[in-house]
Amino acid sequence: MKMFWLVGGWMLSTAVAYAEETPKVGPDTRAWTELQRSGAAAAPDVQPLPGEVADKVYQRYLKSYERPIPSEFGRERFVSGDGGS
Repeated sequence: MKMFWLVGGWMLSTAVAYAEETPKVGPDTRAWTELQRSGAAAAPDVQPLPGEVADKVYQRYLKSYERPIPSEFGRERFVSGDGGS
C-alpha cells in the first residue's frame, strides 16, 4: 500500500511539473500571429533574388526533373549515416 502512495505521489508531481513547463497561448502569442496576419511588419517592396542566384535556383528546379519520381521510397534510402545525400 505504501508503494502505491509513493508511485501515485511521484506521478502527480511529474504531471504538475510538466503542466508548469507547458507554454500557454496568451496575449504575446496572439500579438505575434496578428502581426504576421496583417502584414504590418512586412517589407514594403518585393525583394527579388539577384540574377545569378535566381539562375541557380531555376537550374536546380529543372534538374529535379531528370529522374523519375519513384513509386515508393524505401526506408534504407533515408538512413545513410553520412549526413544526407
